[in-house]
Amino acid sequence: MVAADPDFSLFVDMPASVMVLDRDLKYVAASRMYLDTVGLEMADLKGRMIFDVFPEIEERRKPLEQSMRRALAGEGNGIDRLYYAIPDPDDRTRLTEVWWRCRHNPVVGPDGSVNYMIQITENISDLVRTENMRNAIATEMQHRVGNLLTLVQIVARRTAQNAETLQGFLAKFDERIQSMSRTHSYLVGSNWNRMSLQEIVTRQLDQERTDRAHKIWISGPDILLGASDAQMLSMAIHELTTNSLKYGALQGGDGRLDVAWSGHKQDGFKFSWVESGVRTVTASGRTGFGSMILDTIVPTQLRGTATRTLGEDGLRYELTVADRRPSTVPPDLPLDPA
Repeated sequence: MVAADPDFSLFVDMPASVMVLDRDLKYVAASRMYLDTVGLEMADLKGRMIFDVFPEIEERRKPLEQSMRRALAGEGNGIDRLYYAIPDPDDRTRLTEVWWRCRHNPVVGPDGSVNYMIQITENISDLVRTENMRNAIATEMQHRVGNLLTLVQIVARRTAQNAETLQGFLAKFDERIQSMSRTHSYLVGSNWNRMSLQEIVTRQLDQERTDRAHKIWISGPDILLGASDAQMLSMAIHELTTNSLKYGALQGGDGRLDVAWSGHKQDGFKFSWVESGVRTVTASGRTGFGSMILDTIVPTQLRGTATRTLGEDGLRYELTVADRRPSTVPPDLPLDPA
């Protein structure tokens, strides 16, 4: 007496993506959820070999076929991550790259033979993308924190070197750390890896814009900078602002500050800080850490060039960055004055 073929009709309405293959890896049955996932009807699949319907390159197809063959040999098994393309259900001329999680189990007959296998599959593309994003953010944050701590160490040492008293050191060091903190606090959520040049400038000049709005003019297109670039440019703007409040256009009188930027070449930018209407401008013979930030650290880390000149009635600082790929090496600066 020949055993009747199993009745797989119960799989049709299962709330899972399920399909059944025979020993030749040809379709026997499938659930409605599976058919919706692949964008086909059972009539399109029945009796056809799975790899004729969904061909793939060998390195992707081979582990899937091996897993199915193991199930037909009587061994239940699964694949936790499988990258396999299928035609887009809405446009079958276009392939959709999908991450799958598969489970393959044998269908054991009354006589112990295995003539069919069942696949339960799940599209885990969203999960994989989330995991990849989480890992990318963790890697970026580790890199960013490492660079930030190195920068804090340099700021602390060089500020101490140029301070005459402990109180003077603490005041200057606190100002610089607060400036870095303002930028870092913005680099969260949807802004975790970028910041607009407009936002950098306005955040650093926020208080001064409130008190001296008639003196400050800001203009420039929407240019996004990476986190490291933003932190570096913020340091430069903080030093320029501090000096301007003490000696320049923001100190008082009829001084005016123009901050502007523009795109430069394919992916760079030009930034200018121009102070005018300053009655007395005196160049100091001493080169402090603020000068090093403006003239050396910032342009070096941004792979750009900087010029700082004192004119008859004010200061002009220009920073040119041709390629927005910041250096991955922390600034190697001598701790002793030059």
